[in-house]
Amino acid sequence: MEQRQQEPVAIVGMGCRFPGGAASPEFRTITIDKGTDDGLRTDMAVIAPAGVVGRVVMPSGRAAKVQLLVDRNAAAGALVERSRAQGVVKGVGEMRLELEFVSEAADVAVGDLVVTSGIEGIFPKGFTIGRVDTVEKSGPAYKRITVMPAVDFSALEEVLVVLTPTPAREAAEESHE
Repeated sequence: MEQRQQEPVAIVGMGCRFPGGAASPEFRTITIDKGTDDGLRTDMAVIAPAGVVGRVVMPSGRAAKVQLLVDRNAAAGALVERSRAQGVVKGVGEMRLELEFVSEAADVAVGDLVVTSGIEGIFPKGFTIGRVDTVEKSGPAYKRITVMPAVDFSALEEVLVVLTPTPAREAAEESHE
């Protein structure tokens, strides 16, 4: 039986700007200058050169609202690059993230790079999220881990929206057809 190597996934993106400045402390969203007229849809990943910014939550014809990863209601599947420990990164409303659901036995250290796991179907695997800032024990099963985002949300000027669906998202869309 012949084995085929899997082709690398090409990621197609669209550059966007947003007028009006950075995210405010009250709202962890930004508005970008591209929308459904440009092919944007809900739950498309938004990135910057430094890493993950967030996801499209409300696209309209010529603009779209992007929920930032630091928003209290935002989350993404995550992976500690060095040890491959898995968890979920959640926004805490400040310019920090928490990495949750990581086993106490997992090898996680301050300074470790945290990347997307791709499990949720929004963010392609391997995009930079940030670096582990603190690691604390909090009970018998999990650690309290904070992550400093790689993106400086107060200095964003341009972002990229990932137009190519992740393999997990393609599979989910095919199962609903």
